[in-house]
Amino acid sequence: MLERLYEKWGFTDQTNFSAMRPADFPILSDLYAVIEDAYQNYDKEQNPLYPKELLQEVLLGLHSMCKGAESKFFNGCTNITSSRFLVFGVKGVLQASGSVKNALLFNVLSYLSDKLLTIGNTVAVLDELYLFLSNPTTIEYIRNFMKRVRKKDSALLLASQNLEDFTMPGVAELTKPLFSIPTHQFLFNAGSIDRRFFMDNLQLEESEYEHIRFPLKGLCLYKCGNERYLLEVHAPDYKRKLFGEAGGR
Repeated sequence: MLERLYEKWGFTDQTNFSAMRPADFPILSDLYAVIEDAYQNYDKEQNPLYPKELLQEVLLGLHSMCKGAESKFFNGCTNITSSRFLVFGVKGVLQASGSVKNALLFNVLSYLSDKLLTIGNTVAVLDELYLFLSNPTTIEYIRNFMKRVRKKDSALLLASQNLEDFTMPGVAELTKPLFSIPTHQFLFNAGSIDRRFFMDNLQLEESEYEHIRFPLKGLCLYKCGNERYLLEVHAPDYKRKLFGEAGGR
């Protein structure tokens, strides 16, 4: 069906995709139309390789993404015009079903993989990391990023507020390397987390933990290889003005 779709749009092995615009590519509803046409005219198919029931099953699987409630996420041309600075806001995805959320997050991770490991010289930041920790495959994506990005002059930043998110049943063994792979770590006050739990998971000495035992604004423990620094950040006046007075809102 994909081959039939591409043939309909004039795509061949010699097509110059770099010169094409987003609107020049087919979208999911175009694929749906091709499959539906084959299903409606199945009796006219010459030596079909697939039963009619299989086409029906594929149509049912694609319907929501092509014409239903999920079409707003999956059916359309990309609106990315430049990747020089790009933000994926995934807040609205939290209310979606598990399968839809995973599919959307995989799309984001696949895009990051291309930029970080194929093109290179790219920096990616994954904030609110707990969103990505519910699926073992996404953790594997992130771990592979962390191990390989430096070879491509890229960098990956991970940020999360709650250490417990990394120790959930089923993912704890997979997330352990995420603490040891990063070259640079900025550790802030642990809040209400158990002292020993925090130290064991982040491999901290008693003396290192004491520096961030109490919450102090702009103060953190900076780990760089075998070196440790007590880092105190002071924002210059021109940056302080950019923060505003709304307390982060």
